[in-house]
Amino acid sequence: MPIRVLSLPVADLQYVLECVDTCDLIAFSLCSKRTKNLVTASKRTIHSPTAYVFENYIHFVIREYTFPQDFNFELLRQSFQFHFYDKGAELADRCGVWKKQEFTQKDWIAHFLKIFHQSTIHTLGIVNTSLSYLDTIKQFFPRCHRLFISADCSKEFTKIAFFKLFPIAEKVEFKKNIFDDENDISKVLTQNFKSLSFKDHKNPLKLTLDNLLVLNITDLTIDVANISEKELNRFLKLWMKGNHTFYRPKVIKLSLEHEIEINCEEVFKGIKYEDVQYDEDDFPTFRLMRGDGKEIQVFIADNYIDFEVV
Repeated sequence: MPIRVLSLPVADLQYVLECVDTCDLIAFSLCSKRTKNLVTASKRTIHSPTAYVFENYIHFVIREYTFPQDFNFELLRQSFQFHFYDKGAELADRCGVWKKQEFTQKDWIAHFLKIFHQSTIHTLGIVNTSLSYLDTIKQFFPRCHRLFISADCSKEFTKIAFFKLFPIAEKVEFKKNIFDDENDISKVLTQNFKSLSFKDHKNPLKLTLDNLLVLNITDLTIDVANISEKELNRFLKLWMKGNHTFYRPKVIKLSLEHEIEINCEEVFKGIKYEDVQYDEDDFPTFRLMRGDGKEIQVFIADNYIDFEVV
């Protein structure tokens, strides 16, 4: 016998919504304005909503976590994947399509974020779309925690997408060397990012001492970088002399070309340091202390060097 769900007492209705599957909960929220408000009031939460942009649809991922007893961390309970089209939404890992005639892609995104109490998405991935669509994407997602531009995108597309979308993100990751000249490099490295990760093994980035000195990114990763041990040495010497000066970067991770092995003696030539290697099998780690009490640790392994301000 069918049950009139909306006729249930408030406490019973809340219990039903707490027990129902997430996908059924979403379907229920689409029935009416009242059901949407009921689902929103149920305070069901999701984690790290992620959107990947393709030519004809947006691949949207939501995750639910659980906190097992006797564990002090959360575990992934389940994830759900959806495709948002102009005319409807599709469960990517199940059969079935949801349709609301009046809903656009923007409406689908706003609905999901609203009912799960999310003000923004965690990751925005640009996978395969047109340049003309980027302005629309910026309207859909005015803010995101992380912006990712796929290696499948061309250099020209990656460069335009980066400069158009980076203001909405705290962290940015891309996989093409988009820099045509020194002005391009300085323009990017002086941005106020929490994190920037650039990886292009085919086209190493020519990096200079000046680039490191004007750097304004908290956490920078470059793979592959082209910089000499002499310039790394000059950078450390200038950092050591920079008493009481503000330098925003906390972590700089550089991978050089594979055939290069970084010479520690050249990097630390004329610099007083402490070797803090804890095990004979560890790669060398060095500690540098400057006059104002600031400390930087430098880890070197073959073609890789990592600076971390403590």
